[in-house]
Amino acid sequence: MKRENLQSLLNNVNIILQKEKVKKEESRKRGERFNIFKLLGVAHYELKHSKIIACFLDPKSFHGQGDLFLKLFLKTINDTSGLNTSKAVIYVENDIKEEGRIDIFIKDDSGNGIIIENKIYAGDQNEQLIRYEKYAKNALAKHIIYYLTLYGSDASKNSAGDVIYQRISYAEHITNWLQSCIQHSATMPAIRETLVQYLNHIKQLTNQDMDHLNKQELIELLGSEKNFETALSVSGFVFSHLTEIQEKRQSEIIHSWTNQINKEFNNEKIEILKNPKEYDRRAIFVVKIEYKEKPIHAYIGWSDEKYPDSRVFCQVEYDSFDRRQDNRPKRDKAFNDLCLHFLPNENNWCRWSFFEYGYKEAFDCLKKVIDTVISGRCQNN
Repeated sequence: MKRENLQSLLNNVNIILQKEKVKKEESRKRGERFNIFKLLGVAHYELKHSKIIACFLDPKSFHGQGDLFLKLFLKTINDTSGLNTSKAVIYVENDIKEEGRIDIFIKDDSGNGIIIENKIYAGDQNEQLIRYEKYAKNALAKHIIYYLTLYGSDASKNSAGDVIYQRISYAEHITNWLQSCIQHSATMPAIRETLVQYLNHIKQLTNQDMDHLNKQELIELLGSEKNFETALSVSGFVFSHLTEIQEKRQSEIIHSWTNQINKEFNNEKIEILKNPKEYDRRAIFVVKIEYKEKPIHAYIGWSDEKYPDSRVFCQVEYDSFDRRQDNRPKRDKAFNDLCLHFLPNENNWCRWSFFEYGYKEAFDCLKKVIDTVISGRCQNN
């Protein structure tokens, strides 16, 4: 791989990505990226997604379309359960006692049914699908178990054992189903736009929200005869050295942030902790701020391995002798006491759905926290 070829490829990729960034910003200004599901903090919470999906699947739901959306769903996943959609009943978090709770359970009056186990980032429980299979054999005449994940992953051997189940994904099946529902809702604007917003939310969750023209241009660029070999080499290298690449980038960013904080807030009340990981395993940059009798910690972090698609986030909380103990001070209390409601995404502050900042946005947020505390504009001063 020649250095000049690689540099040329990266420059061209960056041009497309910058165009995408501009496109998204223009879309945001037009209000096209407003999303009620994002506002409500749906993010990657399985239960919330299960309730939304079940609402559209339910023939008796207030969408008023009867079993239309359920039929479209079964068609999308090529279901062969024989489910009578006109007689179908939908259950969310269905309690099957010692066997657990089924995320989405659909059955008809003839004993046909489907079980959907919804997994986004949460891990499998011990013998989870095995227990569902045991229940279904006793409760249903015919059944199919579906394992729903972001990209169609397999269930763990510990969960499934020898159980036969079907893999479905948000990236493919839920996306295609929603698109089909939207097509059939053309004359019903309230339903159609709700479906559109949920589809957009799913596309963001599965990294499919790039503009079509930019995506095609990127595919053409990387798939060309000139660049294909280089693109494969780079992707393989990045995949196998991702940790080192992230550490290198974070080291540069931390050095830059330290200089900026020292320059903008030349204040003895501020201390930049030297070992962020000792404070929190996800922490990249931690600032300790003297505040009354209890210091404030404001920090920028990166999600751990449990949430691989998450982003950089900003957090604030009171000091504690042992942050890892259950009795540590609540983070929401620090947020409320400091009157930080003006910060972005305040409705999801300190929750997993808050993992969506980029480095720049997280640092801007951190500076606002520091400025609010040391300037004395806190609510309880």
